Formats: sequence, structure tokens, C-alpha cells
Amino acid sequence: MKAFRSGEQVPASGVYLALHAAPHEAPKREMYFEGSRFPGCGICQVTVLYRLESPCAALAVPAMAVLSPVC
Repeated sequence: MKAFRSGEQVPASGVYLALHAAPHEAPKREMYFEGSRFPGCGICQVTVLYRLESPCAALAVPAMAVLSPVC
């Protein structure tokens, strides 16, 4: 499975596993959205690797009808 690096653009919305180079933090899962950038780490000072764990599909939100209150 392809790994992405901090600073790269997120290719698809979903839950990604973040793997830090230095053992200061355990691997964790975080949600990122397509078009944003994967963040770096101020402690590692090297690239953080990200791997897509669970892709998310965009949901269409139906238009809500405005209802007037019944008096």
C-alpha cells in the first residue's frame, strides 16, 4: 500500500494511519480531507508517513424543506 509523506497533498478523504519516525508517539489514526496537506511533526524533525486505512465517500446532503410552524 502506498505511503504518503508530510507536506504532500491528501489524495482522497479518509482515515489515515500516521507513523512518526521517532518513537515519541504511537501510531494513530486521523481523518484527513482530499486537497488538504498532511502535517509534519515539530518533534520528529523528519517526515511523518501516512497510510490510508479507511477511505470515505462524499455524501450528498439533501436540501431541507423549510416548514412553517402550525398554529
